[in-house]
Amino acid sequence: MIDNQENNGSKKQKLSPEQLFDIYQECSMPNAPVKAIPDRYGMKPWHLLALRKRIKQAALSELSNPAKPGKKKSMVPIESLAQIDKELVQTKDALAAVGHELALLKKKTS
Repeated sequence: MIDNQENNGSKKQKLSPEQLFDIYQECSMPNAPVKAIPDRYGMKPWHLLALRKRIKQAALSELSNPAKPGKKKSMVPIESLAQIDKELVQTKDALAAVGHELALLKKKTS
């Protein structure tokens, strides 16, 4: 990955996504010293090229699949749907039977 060397050169610090995007934006400005900006952060020119490619891919991916507010929809296999429908019918039948028995018991006690 892209690392930032500190002044003493003994430690490398990984740049945050925000810092990388700031570098990208700074290099994208008109008349920006594109060679000097990555050097300032301990980056090589090919790191900037890779960063531009990653940002473009992420933007295209996001634009082709925009996030919609609310709960994400998930696909349910047809077999699961059939099983759930069967269980629903059984539950409704059982509830109807219990309701019928309750009605009969109320008649007997009144």
